[in-house]
Amino acid sequence: MWKQALRACALASLPSLGLAAPPLATATIVEGETILIREAAAYGLAEGVRLQKGDIIQSSAKGRFVRLEFADGVVVDLAGGTQLMLSPKAGPDRGKAPPRLYLLNGVVKVEVPPNLPAADTLLASPNADLSAVSKGVVVSVTRQDASVFAESGAVTVVERREFKPQPPQTLRSGQFYLRTGEAKAQVAPRPSGAFIQALPKAFLDTLPSRLDLFKGRDVAPKPAAAGLSYTAVQPWIDAEPTLRPQFVPRWRTLAKAPDFRAGLVAGIAAHPEWDRLLFPEKYRLNPRPGDAPLPGTRY
Repeated sequence: MWKQALRACALASLPSLGLAAPPLATATIVEGETILIREAAAYGLAEGVRLQKGDIIQSSAKGRFVRLEFADGVVVDLAGGTQLMLSPKAGPDRGKAPPRLYLLNGVVKVEVPPNLPAADTLLASPNADLSAVSKGVVVSVTRQDASVFAESGAVTVVERREFKPQPPQTLRSGQFYLRTGEAKAQVAPRPSGAFIQALPKAFLDTLPSRLDLFKGRDVAPKPAAAGLSYTAVQPWIDAEPTLRPQFVPRWRTLAKAPDFRAGLVAGIAAHPEWDRLLFPEKYRLNPRPGDAPLPGTRY
């Protein structure tokens, strides 16, 4: 019996070879050029591709519309030029569970089905986080600005200044939250005409779910023609401090490429967590001949 127990423990400690992580969502509409970044590789996103924890979706300016559907009924629409990550590590101040979405840049519409348990943070971003979404919300984010339209139902907005959370405020259905740069955020009874006009037409329509069309189908994403360049992932490497560390082990193999390494070195002030990987000699306790000295030491 004890041999069987030891064998079971040994098997349990082995990695689950060949077993893919359960999907978080499925891409059910993809119109225009959209890239999927999974681990350290780039793929073309296609309808039917199942998405996993840590996947990054980047819809180019030529991308028109992307829809992601979750098994629990949550639907996420992306406009062109949007950069979105699924279930990232985003810091303990956003709750016990990771946010379902991290919107680095761009515009998304999120629809939540009735009676869905409220998550700690449904959507995180550099400038504002959302929770307690009761039905539908549209969010636009840039590095400096954030706009939130409570299209239907209420939503709680937690403003972030210098990446730190501020007291939450609840928007009622129809209200519009706008923060521009460091100015105080404003709440209006309705969104501006310019905001509505900038949205994709599909955001204004009621589209039926297409998730059932892809049940039982395993659509594999096709590798992108070009590899994953430093330019493509720099916005994530230079993201907020709680987000950045996870990308060091994820993309460390890419740092061996001369162009990728050159980009990391040139911008090291914006992502100092890469310093140990790029310059390991600085951190050796027993330096070898020719190693650069540690700061403030002599030998």
